[in-house]
Amino acid sequence: MTTFIKKKVEVEDEGAKMTFRPGQFKRAAFSLDSKNIYLLGMRASGKTTVGKALAEALGCACVDTDALVTDEAGQTIDAIVAAQGWEGFRRLEEEALAKASALPGKVVSTGGGIVLSATNRDLMYRTGVSFYLAADAGLLIGRMLRDPNANQRPSLTALDLHDEVVAVMSDREPLYMASMDHMLQANRSVDELVEDVLVALGLKEWDYSEKERVLDRY
Repeated sequence: MTTFIKKKVEVEDEGAKMTFRPGQFKRAAFSLDSKNIYLLGMRASGKTTVGKALAEALGCACVDTDALVTDEAGQTIDAIVAAQGWEGFRRLEEEALAKASALPGKVVSTGGGIVLSATNRDLMYRTGVSFYLAADAGLLIGRMLRDPNANQRPSLTALDLHDEVVAVMSDREPLYMASMDHMLQANRSVDELVEDVLVALGLKEWDYSEKERVLDRY
């Protein structure tokens, strides 16, 4: 198991592997004229909140793939999954991402399982820059328990909340890591995360005098 995964979920899984694309961290300079920004991560990692704030800072549109799915289907995610299963939802999610990525110039907040599809991962790589909002299980669970709409989101497994979060993180984290261009620490404030994105994209200077923030960076 990778040290990163073990630290995040505290489970033993000797089969866990992490792969990276050749040249993944040597991407061309970012421009909204030709690329989108994709936010990846687990449910409750802050993708929607950070996406809206980032889009406001950049003066561009923000699209949420979950919202695209529910708008197109005219149903909640819970209802879609009840009628079509998670496989049906994933098909609709793939269509939503294709629609969102058709034109550059926007921030796209993705569903937590968007990286499960190789088609989705390839599409995001080709059309934008991806940021992974990394969070530990405790942070995610705390946010979910405080979410008044938590019951509207169907469970992914038959496990209790804690065990489900740990299991899903163990499955997905290698895919988030392989799909990302930059990592963000989800425990940071929204303003700090927006600044981190802008710095990573070369759109804002990094103040190296803030030594504590240097230690907290990806």
